Amino acid sequence: MIRYKFIGHSTVLIEVNGTRFITDPIVSNRALVVRRKRPAGYQMDDLSRIDYVLLSHAHWDHLDRPTLRKIARRSEASVICPRGHLSLLRNLGFRHVFELDKTEVLRQGEFTISLTPVNHRGKRWLERYRSSAGLFVKGSTHSFWFAGDTGYRNDFSSGMQGSHPDVALIPIGAYEPREWFHMMHMDPKDGLQAFRDVKAKYMLPIHWGAFKLTREEIYEPPLVLRSLVQGDREIAERIWWLEPGEDKIYSEHLI
Repeated sequence: MIRYKFIGHSTVLIEVNGTRFITDPIVSNRALVVRRKRPAGYQMDDLSRIDYVLLSHAHWDHLDRPTLRKIARRSEASVICPRGHLSLLRNLGFRHVFELDKTEVLRQGEFTISLTPVNHRGKRWLERYRSSAGLFVKGSTHSFWFAGDTGYRNDFSSGMQGSHPDVALIPIGAYEPREWFHMMHMDPKDGLQAFRDVKAKYMLPIHWGAFKLTREEIYEPPLVLRSLVQGDREIAERIWWLEPGEDKIYSEHLI
């Protein structure tokens, strides 16, 4: 069974035939000083038996140490992330931390994991910028792309091991005003273009519905995305319109 559960913001629980991944996990009520506007859609079991934590960068709404500590207590999980995050992950209890370089491909059982490029920088407080990336996971029967946090660029596929994702987790929120945020966050129009660029079968919109980080309201991004695909039934049916706490079973027969 292949299942995706949208917990909220950029946190998605992904189960691929018994292997459990979770992306940028945060279920805390705060990301540093920003309060959550909507509860995380999760049960404690969603933080248990995790095999791999996929981390894109160091910002507080993506690398949340309290949530990571909960996962480490309930799992024998490994972390996979771009290079430069080890100091934030020490003493949390994880079995392994794999820090990848831009062109490195990590093999874990049936899966190969590689980084995809982003327009984003992560840091904590006044430190120097740490690296940031998306992650592409390719298994023997299923692949997915976690775009991380990024502005639009036309070379996302360069890190995808020469293939295309079955499911693309693409950020569509925290974009207004565009003159300030276009370089670091995609809006729904950019996210839709990225979906087309990487030729994914399905899109799961993320990075919305939890924290009010920019001018638009947290419920706005999927409404804008729906308006963009009105009249294009083929594309609209390939977007998973999940609310926090909802899940979707993947099947080749969905298309």
